[in-house]
Amino acid sequence: GAGDVCVGGAIAAMNVRLCLLCLAAGCAGAPDRSALRESDYPGTLRPPRALPFDVVWQQRVTASWGDGQQRGFDAAVQKRDDTLTVLGLSPMGSVGFSIVMPPTGALEVSNATGEAMPFPPRFILLDVQRAFYPWLEPVEAAGDRTGEVDGETIVEIWRDGRLRRRVFTRADRAGQIRVDYEWGEAGWRGPTHVRLANGWFGYELAVDTHAETLLPAAEGTGR
Repeated sequence: GAGDVCVGGAIAAMNVRLCLLCLAAGCAGAPDRSALRESDYPGTLRPPRALPFDVVWQQRVTASWGDGQQRGFDAAVQKRDDTLTVLGLSPMGSVGFSIVMPPTGALEVSNATGEAMPFPPRFILLDVQRAFYPWLEPVEAAGDRTGEVDGETIVEIWRDGRLRRRVFTRADRAGQIRVDYEWGEAGWRGPTHVRLANGWFGYELAVDTHAETLLPAAEGTGR
């Protein structure tokens, strides 16, 4: 499973390291990473259990910014019981970095790349949750849905029982975060392709999920 991948050496983590460096240097309009604080990215992290099923998603993440600059890396997202884990993986499958959100909400971070991460770990988890977690009650078949969550207006567009677009805006910040969805596997709980355009920090993330593994509910949870 994703949680069993061991930490590799410097060579195995090199591509993840390069990706972090390029993101840190290149995101158009983003403030200097050394000056970023957790509070610079508004939003509230949802408790891990807000995702109502346990799962491992194996993914390819491609980040784009500036004038056509682009970098990609492999990743894995695991939600199990009350814990959310995000891993950045090297081509050899070892862990470049890991971010764990346990039930207490105090993030546990490990970084084997040898370089500082381009954004605080909370930023990365927020993007994961904005893209893959539920935020508003789903609609039956088609239509738009609008709601307010912790100072953010969220608009969702649903078609044929599938979420197609989600947009986050705030009264205290110009621009928006837009997430577009494609669904290629009828039996999956998650989308096969997500594109997150973060207008607040000037980057886009394309996330292609190539494997979904649903995990059995822990004994006694009833889920």
